Amino acid sequence: MKNRFKDYFPHGPLPGKIIPYAHKGEWAVHEILPFLFNYIGPFDLSVASFNISEDSLRPIFFMKDRGELLSVRFLFDHNVHRHKIDMMFFSSGIADQIRISSTHMKVLICQNRLINLAMVGSANMNRVTRHEAGIITTEDVTFNYYNDYFNNVFNNDSIPFIFE
Repeated sequence: MKNRFKDYFPHGPLPGKIIPYAHKGEWAVHEILPFLFNYIGPFDLSVASFNISEDSLRPIFFMKDRGELLSVRFLFDHNVHRHKIDMMFFSSGIADQIRISSTHMKVLICQNRLINLAMVGSANMNRVTRHEAGIITTEDVTFNYYNDYFNNVFNNDSIPFIFE
């Protein structure tokens, strides 16, 4: 897995880059997270996705448990809440916050003192078998755009998932 991301980041994730990607089922969105941790250490993670699976949540759970993720926020579409309530409850054991909105976004945001990275693409947080495309950016203007948009939806156009 690590070697796949070496093609995109031959020297690790460096600031100021916008890297396009396209593939057919070669890797899933969550699979970049351990690669990033190896280069930048613990980071805060924010994820927006229309769909999720246990395959994507389990590695995030273990990374959070090991302290590799400082915080985790999920923004899921109403579809997940209605049709995958088991994944919502599993997510609640991982995330510091979960919110529900009408979203089709697929955005992954990683931040720490070394890097700000956004991954924006067509893939949901599950196994991929289709053609997927997007960008990975550490460039400030592009990162800030997606980070600000995510935060605006998260804070102003979503409702909390409350479990008890």
